[in-house]
Amino acid sequence: MQLNIQQHSLRFLKPAATSKGAYQTRELWLLQLITDEGISYRAECAPLPHLSIDSVALLEATLQDTEMLQSQLLTGDYNYRETLPALQFALECLSRQIHIGIPGLLFENNFSRGAAGIHINGLVWMADRDTMFQAACAKAEAGFRCVKLKVGALDFDEECRLLEDLRRRYNPFKLELRVDANGAWNADDAFEKLGDLKRFSLHSIEQPVPAGADELMAEVCAKSPVPVALDEALIGLNPERDALRILQDIRPAYLVFKPTLIGGFSVADAWIQQARKHHKGWWATSALESNIGLSAIAQWCGEYQNTLHQGLGTGALFEENFPSTLNLKGEEMWMEHPVP
Repeated sequence: MQLNIQQHSLRFLKPAATSKGAYQTRELWLLQLITDEGISYRAECAPLPHLSIDSVALLEATLQDTEMLQSQLLTGDYNYRETLPALQFALECLSRQIHIGIPGLLFENNFSRGAAGIHINGLVWMADRDTMFQAACAKAEAGFRCVKLKVGALDFDEECRLLEDLRRRYNPFKLELRVDANGAWNADDAFEKLGDLKRFSLHSIEQPVPAGADELMAEVCAKSPVPVALDEALIGLNPERDALRILQDIRPAYLVFKPTLIGGFSVADAWIQQARKHHKGWWATSALESNIGLSAIAQWCGEYQNTLHQGLGTGALFEENFPSTLNLKGEEMWMEHPVP
């Protein structure tokens, strides 16, 4: 076998804005393992700036040692969960393909066979109020029953007016609204803002205050009239070590898993076991991966019969992308070219 690693840059069609800044390009490393028979397995390693804990210097140094990584792949002796989670994700993706023996197939389930779809939310990126309103309406008219909006960068009154406009057009029975603050609020404004959001009948708010502010987050979860979901707060944590602190002390309503950022499917699976034990809801979210990583995460989601809408992107944000195995039918994601 031969492991090849190449760096790629994907350019966004338009800047992807969050409360932490806007992304212009998406940098990733493509790992390609070619067998002696000429079979090619691919995976991506794509840490996300401002969110990932991966050290770029350590990652680049590790990726240069292809002989070591190839040996680790063949023996299964690798563990980068808490040091280089994006690399852990990539190696797990390759390992699963090698085990099954079919390029692009990581999990054998109804989704990967093309027999079932996955309900996903429609994502509205930060922009001016009118643009976000039109984008949310377009998602709803396209068949999405759940729309997620990024908040925390505009004037809060404007964001409230946006939500008010959406609720005038779509009642909670017709359209579920989620908001994601990406940790933009603090102790001075979080409680007042959460109180103001109550009237919009929101499904949840992701990460209202920064990760690491455990005492504040616990207070927010206890007092918020809007159910709170933890997202960035899970990055860098170990579910076996940290689950009790998160689920019993902080007590969020939901957990949100980004496999690329938290250390792969093995870590996400462990978190799901803990969430079930403590009767917490969860959903998965992609983290601006290319179509290669997105397909892997979607197949993993297919392992679980989760009735909540998943936060899977569509790969349509980039000017050029790798060929996709995925297709949207309304709000459902399907395998367009199901594996046998």
